[in-house]
Amino acid sequence: MYKHLIYDFDGTLSDTYPVAAEALLELLRERGVQEDYDAAYAKLKVSFRHAIRSYTQFNYDELYPAFVQRAAQYAKTRQSPFAETKEILAAAVRAGKKNYIYTHSGPEVAEILQRWGIAEYVTYVLDRSHHFPLKPDPTALEFLCEKFAIDPAEALMIGDRDIDIEAAHNAGMKGVLFDPDGFYADFPTDYRICDLLEIEKIY
Repeated sequence: MYKHLIYDFDGTLSDTYPVAAEALLELLRERGVQEDYDAAYAKLKVSFRHAIRSYTQFNYDELYPAFVQRAAQYAKTRQSPFAETKEILAAAVRAGKKNYIYTHSGPEVAEILQRWGIAEYVTYVLDRSHHFPLKPDPTALEFLCEKFAIDPAEALMIGDRDIDIEAAHNAGMKGVLFDPDGFYADFPTDYRICDLLEIEKIY
């Protein structure tokens, strides 16, 4: 039924948030603030921008770029895929599906995919260097549909946050919410999974 699988990266294919929280906590400590790990993690799960904006004692325009730079640096060396990431991408290719990534992260994502040995399973990575409006705006997904002749009815957007599902719906697609920790337990979605391998039951 679904031929095209469009994945968010951070928190969906990549176990990003522990590394991002580490980067944020370090930056805060350097500025004299001791933050609780769980509190930082929860803020980052909403969005990286939301997390930085919540520390109103600091200049957002200074702290956010510093965070993005450190998080990207750590991602290249410390970030890991979820245990099922390679398996679910490879299974989709074997089944004749195509995998794409739509992320707010930068070009380091392509490097990470190569390091993890999974780049061959991904048709295209759309990262922030494309300068599309952020999710839930559908422009980036519409670009993918046009570039690869994707019928939105045959595509799934898979992500770990509400904005991933909202972007999917705004582009006329179905959404799969990957929420193993129940951060969005009450959020309405077409499909809800706690394990990436459950995607095979959907497509």
